[in-house]
Amino acid sequence: MTSAIILVGGQGTRLRPLTDTTPKPLLQLGGVPVVSHQFARLAAAGIRDVVLATCYLPEKFHSAFGNGAGVGLAIAYTHEREPLGTGGAIRNAVSGLPDDENVVILNGDILSRSSIAAQIARHREAKARATLHIVTVDDPRPYGTVEVDANGLVTAFVEKSEQPPARTINAGCYVFTSCRSQRAGR
Repeated sequence: MTSAIILVGGQGTRLRPLTDTTPKPLLQLGGVPVVSHQFARLAAAGIRDVVLATCYLPEKFHSAFGNGAGVGLAIAYTHEREPLGTGGAIRNAVSGLPDDENVVILNGDILSRSSIAAQIARHREAKARATLHIVTVDDPRPYGTVEVDANGLVTAFVEKSEQPPARTINAGCYVFTSCRSQRAGR
């Protein structure tokens, strides 16, 4: 079984004034909030349990989605009083998850046509602990880059640079094998 965390805690400062009163994942795209597109992708992959990792304007998410029944999901919430960064937000949100085999983690402000179900299948097939969705971009300078070897294994993460060593970047969708399931011997 697989559950998901969506990281929705950022302030969206580059989109101000639009994000002064609305978190970036709740901005409308195609007539629905950006995060609703992610809900649809998760549901299509068979995922029903989702934790929204909130920080900025968390009440807006509660008002929009409640327990998730309206979008066909079971949504729980975690809240950071102070921004914890990506790793801290994930660690904080894990407590709200059921004890599943795998956890899909999405950045709350991305849109992608990638198949979450295919990424989970590849993750299981490889018996990986972590599987990242990476993409090649023409200009990776605004992003951190991900270097991979010929087998697709990550060899390095490199912060934003004027001369990036690769054109591949993290596309904001991860699959992790649950630490709890590994301890249980699954």
